[in-house]
Amino acid sequence: MFIRALIATACVVTLLPSGAAAQSVGGGVKGGVTLGDLPKLAELIDEPGFDTSLRIGYAAGGFVAIRFAGGFSIQPEVLFTQKGARFDFGESGMTADVKFKADYVDVPVLARYTVGKGVRGYVFGGPSFDFRLNAKVDSDILGESEEQDISEDLEGFEFALVFGGGIEFGPILLEARWSEGLTDIAKPDPDGPPDGVKTRTYLLLFGFRF
Repeated sequence: MFIRALIATACVVTLLPSGAAAQSVGGGVKGGVTLGDLPKLAELIDEPGFDTSLRIGYAAGGFVAIRFAGGFSIQPEVLFTQKGARFDFGESGMTADVKFKADYVDVPVLARYTVGKGVRGYVFGGPSFDFRLNAKVDSDILGESEEQDISEDLEGFEFALVFGGGIEFGPILLEARWSEGLTDIAKPDPDGPPDGVKTRTYLLLFGFRF
């Protein structure tokens, strides 16, 4: 896993033009809404009446932009990100509403390309090294609510790929991104899903560049 992360970071760096030298270094802050999902869980469980939907959360953090000539830049970030999913059960007159909530510190290392003047557009992509802070399951079954800590059942690290784009005008930026987890977040369990569970998170962010 660690070797894969190093290789992915090296691939991001090689996207830069050969011989490029940094022109400037800046930074900023950003935050916004997250929409979390576990996209393959429903087919792994494959039970009647079981379905997943998006968990709404938030993200906030900062970034450093190392700018090169030609609109290219490398942008490391640190974001507090709420991930997870919502599960619905409905079978034989019994209904249940369950939320899986996991908080992470995400550290994406993004290659970014910017075009335009005045109002500028940009696209980006790269690996993300995500460190879990906590994980809980909130359930509401027949009016009975319960919260359970499941941190010990999950891995402490997730490797993901991030893609997205946005616009910026002056110091203000608006962007949308998609983070796809590539590693299983559940620890090995002989009684669990055979293919593991991976996250998918959509983010809508508003930011301010210094």
